[in-house]
Amino acid sequence: MKAKMLNYLSNSSSTWKKAWILILLPFTFSCLDTDQENIDNTPTAYVSFFNGTRADNEIKIEVDDRVYDRKSFDFGQYIDYWYFYTGERDFSFKDPETQESVLDTTVNLEIEKVYSFFMTEDGSQVKTIFTEDSLKTPDTGKALIRLVHLSSDSPEVSVYQRDEDDPLIGDQSFMDITDFVAVDMGETDLFIRSNDNGEELSRINDIHLREGRIYTLIIRGKVQADSNSADALRLQLIRNYPNY
Repeated sequence: MKAKMLNYLSNSSSTWKKAWILILLPFTFSCLDTDQENIDNTPTAYVSFFNGTRADNEIKIEVDDRVYDRKSFDFGQYIDYWYFYTGERDFSFKDPETQESVLDTTVNLEIEKVYSFFMTEDGSQVKTIFTEDSLKTPDTGKALIRLVHLSSDSPEVSVYQRDEDDPLIGDQSFMDITDFVAVDMGETDLFIRSNDNGEELSRINDIHLREGRIYTLIIRGKVQADSNSADALRLQLIRNYPNY
């Protein structure tokens, strides 16, 4: 499914599976909302962040003009779901050295909903995908995985697994994000191929997808960057749930 910037995504899934994960979220994630006094009695949502901009770009997060983590987060870093008050919230992503904003956006957080920000760059412009995460419990023997395409100079790609001819996820371009799809548990390789010429662009080998886990596979970096540089095109697998 294609996703437009700052648009929500939705998946259909059973209510009880979603509810069970929401019950467990406070116990499985490092929820660090700094204005969480009396949080137990306050309606909350959960938000995670990923910095997919460039190697020399640290980002500081402010919400409603308050710093939410005094440590900046680096390129390739994923921040687990935090508690956030619900309602309309102003997010500002800043350069920690100059204190200048590189991106400002206002989003509406709903009670007990789960969201993610994925940040990237297109030229000198910072962009973000903001999505509602539809987390449900995978079926027995399965994990769930989705793809986020954050590489601005990469072509349309498809994701493949070891020893499989058909793509696990097909036809994804820059700024696309997919729904979660079911995948067999166990050890595998994941790699992406260009839809233009079938060339393999990047891979991660010998990963173990665990039963009941939920993952996001991220394409980050640049095709044109030196293959040995920090900005080189790479796949990165993060675990959305649970984070252990």
